[in-house]
Amino acid sequence: MALRLEMSSQHSTTAAAHLGEVAFTPAAAAAVWELPFVGPPIPPPPDDPTRTIAAELRPGDSIDRLLKQCHVPSGQLERLYEALYAVFDPARVKAGDHCEVAIDTSDAIRRFCYTPHRTPDRPIEVKLHDGQFVARQLQLPLERRVERLEVRIEDNLSNAISEAGEGCALSDVLADDIFGAVIDFQRDPRRGDRLGVVFEKLYIDEHFVRYGDVLLARYEGKRVTELAVRYAATEGEDTYYNASGRSLGRMFVLKPLGVNRITSRFNRQRFHPILKKQRPHLGTDYGAPTGTLVWTTARGQVAFAGWKGDYGKLVEIVHANGYRTRYAHLSKILVREGQLVEQKEIIGKVGATGLATASHLHYEIIKNGHHINPELINEGHAVPTLADDLLPDFVHQRDALLRVLELGPRTWRYASTLISAPL
Repeated sequence: MALRLEMSSQHSTTAAAHLGEVAFTPAAAAAVWELPFVGPPIPPPPDDPTRTIAAELRPGDSIDRLLKQCHVPSGQLERLYEALYAVFDPARVKAGDHCEVAIDTSDAIRRFCYTPHRTPDRPIEVKLHDGQFVARQLQLPLERRVERLEVRIEDNLSNAISEAGEGCALSDVLADDIFGAVIDFQRDPRRGDRLGVVFEKLYIDEHFVRYGDVLLARYEGKRVTELAVRYAATEGEDTYYNASGRSLGRMFVLKPLGVNRITSRFNRQRFHPILKKQRPHLGTDYGAPTGTLVWTTARGQVAFAGWKGDYGKLVEIVHANGYRTRYAHLSKILVREGQLVEQKEIIGKVGATGLATASHLHYEIIKNGHHINPELINEGHAVPTLADDLLPDFVHQRDALLRVLELGPRTWRYASTLISAPL
């Protein structure tokens, strides 16, 4: 563990919401959070002779180990941990997280701050108050910027977004959350397809923290074309709608995990690789590493969670209108029988239990006792549409976001920061 010793310092964060005219500057590259505690030390006032020790946690490190290296008395560690447990479990620290402790001349803790590297806007602060340690989780203000991104698909969506300088978190949101029920990113994309996105990025002092909301996404492909507009039909509930105001949400999302690699499709005449004979394959297999999270494709209730013959560890869920889904060969089950689950709620982890040659998920959909092809589940289903009285406002917002997307030259693999957006 590398420690840095400096005099106590103060850190202040400001944020501003940029609204008004549109202006473009080159996009800030997504970067690993650089903690704002480095810099010239600020001498403490004469009546507060404290020293500040800051360190980034490495694999295997702990808060306890760090503070013991700082010669903090064990009695104070116990009091500090007691305060921390009120808002945070100190055992859940991760490599890359940051700790800062202010210690006086008697090695007594005056202030402690723990900053998770994934959520640096939500640090844990502990201070002395009337002789007692008091912990609280802070909520630092984030600067919210709107950016535009346009890419051309060469092989897959994730690579196109990565080559444009953005992270996999953005491609996951687009493929799984926004277009997850209407575009099959295993079958539909073709070389030359185009994607345009208007989205938010959140910053602290010019440091990228994480992605905010995707406001608009437009996929223009040879097999499928879809527009997704984020719109609140009811207060506090945003949903994505297509260009005409039809919801992109469906009873089922198209896949039960964040992996697109299909290793075996629905096939009533399949030759089984282990049994060496014709045996119907009544589901879809997704090749994925052991431990990959599996989610339910529709809301429902867990009907079975346990071991079931060739399926190995299996979760079966009953849904409305006579539907059932099965998730087989799991390495771990994370739900119990009778539990109510929402769409995309985590229910288990990929494995190779039961009759399986390698780690994968076997996924089935059954309607009134008959197996159906999971890849065709949403075809022909009725789709909710915005009410007539909401359409004018929706159209206004849709067109404003399309203007944002189409501003400037249509240069693919180009991203630019919108300091403000005319919404």
